[in-house]
Amino acid sequence: MLFLLAACHLTSGQDILHTDSRDEQPLRKYIYQYEDTKGTLDIIQAIKLLKNGSFKKSKSATVRQDFGYNESSQYWLFFELQSAEKRELMLEIEYANIDHLELFEVRDEHIRSMGFTGDIYHYSQRPHYNNNYTFLIRLTPGQKTGYFLHVNQPNAILSFAMRLWDYNYFKASDRNEYVLWGIFIGIIVILMVVNLVMLISIRDWIYFWYMIYLHCITMHLFSDAGLGYQYLWPDHPEINVFDPVYLYVWGGMIAQLTFMQYFIHQNRRNSRVFKWIIGFKILIGLALGAAIGIHAWAPAGKELYMYKYVSTATSLFVLVMVLLTIVSLYEKRHEKEKLVRYYSYALTFQFLAYVVVTLLNVSQSRGWQLPFDVETYVILAFAVVFDIIFFSYGLVYRFENYRKNNISLELSILNTRQESQKRIIDSLEEERRRIAQDLHDDIGATLSTAKGYLSVLGRDKKSVHLQKSQGFLDKAAEELRAISHTLMPKNFNKIGLSKTIRESIRKMDNEKMRIDFISLGNERKLDDESEMLIFRMFTELIRNIEKHSGATEVTIQLIYHEEFLNLIAEDNGRGFDHNSPEGRGLTNLYARADYLKGEILIDSSEHGTSVILTVPTQDLMSV
Repeated sequence: MLFLLAACHLTSGQDILHTDSRDEQPLRKYIYQYEDTKGTLDIIQAIKLLKNGSFKKSKSATVRQDFGYNESSQYWLFFELQSAEKRELMLEIEYANIDHLELFEVRDEHIRSMGFTGDIYHYSQRPHYNNNYTFLIRLTPGQKTGYFLHVNQPNAILSFAMRLWDYNYFKASDRNEYVLWGIFIGIIVILMVVNLVMLISIRDWIYFWYMIYLHCITMHLFSDAGLGYQYLWPDHPEINVFDPVYLYVWGGMIAQLTFMQYFIHQNRRNSRVFKWIIGFKILIGLALGAAIGIHAWAPAGKELYMYKYVSTATSLFVLVMVLLTIVSLYEKRHEKEKLVRYYSYALTFQFLAYVVVTLLNVSQSRGWQLPFDVETYVILAFAVVFDIIFFSYGLVYRFENYRKNNISLELSILNTRQESQKRIIDSLEEERRRIAQDLHDDIGATLSTAKGYLSVLGRDKKSVHLQKSQGFLDKAAEELRAISHTLMPKNFNKIGLSKTIRESIRKMDNEKMRIDFISLGNERKLDDESEMLIFRMFTELIRNIEKHSGATEVTIQLIYHEEFLNLIAEDNGRGFDHNSPEGRGLTNLYARADYLKGEILIDSSEHGTSVILTVPTQDLMSV
């Protein structure tokens, strides 16, 4: 505690605030100001100037004290309080980026410093921990007490709200404000996690740039509200020298423009302004690097021009970004894409917020008195919440479009694949018909002619070799008829699938392998193409069993259900590995099953093999 003997007693020429309210005290009508142009006054001299009438009553219509752009002056503010009872009040300076503040209490003949703080000191230097600058005031019943606030903020805009609260009311209000900030940050964190998951899942970089935008705009709000200094870098006040309030806005512009390009599908081919946006983003990046580099290098006299450079550049960057965005959206005006219109609606509200903030900054830089008081970060916070709602919904809509387009593309690929398979199958069937016809008409006729000649020779002279030749010809003709029937069953369209399979099994002359056929259920006629494919799968199964299994017994079952049918082939052969690269002729089976939208299950062991084909029949019924 610092006690100094006052040079004189305070006069009662100033208005005295009698504190009796239990919420916010109406302080704005009781504030007196003095500008110290040389920056050399101390508290004793300030008291003398007050007594001499050098302090002037504040003309502000609100609780905000606007001094405009301040080059080197320091300011002293004075107010006097009196209470009929013992009171605890809280003085709040609602601006988080002031270099130096110190509050003095003058009571009777004593002067007491109530603490000094500012963003050039460690956060622990603050008399009361808060994102703004706050001082606890205790009043004695019936006693007048004067308070001097010394403010020093050179080479920057000096504008701050000055509020006096009942202590309990301040704690409740402050707690509610922190709860709102906590909800806001919770929403941002959830969105960041969701976008990170989407980025990893579908590899779309729009989610990365949306995360960068959320980070930059949130850090801008945090820095402007003083929360960044309070929670993120309390022991590093040198970070405040880098003007993070402005630099995060620059980073947010780069992220937002890139996000827009992804959002509206803007690229070099469909936009004439695309290269200008790329150049503008490079310019911002270079300016960002220059600003950080100058602050880190700290050349002599940088404080005289850096704030003006950064703040002016920010205003120009915002203007250029707005123009480039408007032109980009104008180029898309003929497109009826909902995303473009949606982005336009979202930006309208955002740009209105930028306009209001710019006007407030211009007013504060020139020291104009405004009829209302609001912090710029509050306006931007509302704009950010609005943007989050719009852009998040837009990303969901964009993802749904992406998903629907993928589904449509997959269906198109599937249809194309099925059409290709159908053409291949049709070509194979046509080739089978041609081969079957050639075998029957040409080779069959040739064998019949050869047998006729041999029969004529056999009338004159019986020969063992001649008789064997006739037997071989008969066997070849029989096998030829079987092959021809397998390639193209006779009257297939008329007798149906079940009878065709049964007839084919009857004509198979294989002494080493017995084939049994079972047909169950109410047989229903399918379309000719589907029945032919199922028949081909049956012949493929029989051929594989004959060639590879060594089976002696085979059972074929054709089972009709209400909505599907089963073709089941079981044998007692030695089994095989159906996952082997050779495939053992199964490739054609899987291809045909896929075309029929069916599935194949194979169970094979040393005791035999079972193959179950399941084909849905609802869409295959013959009309």
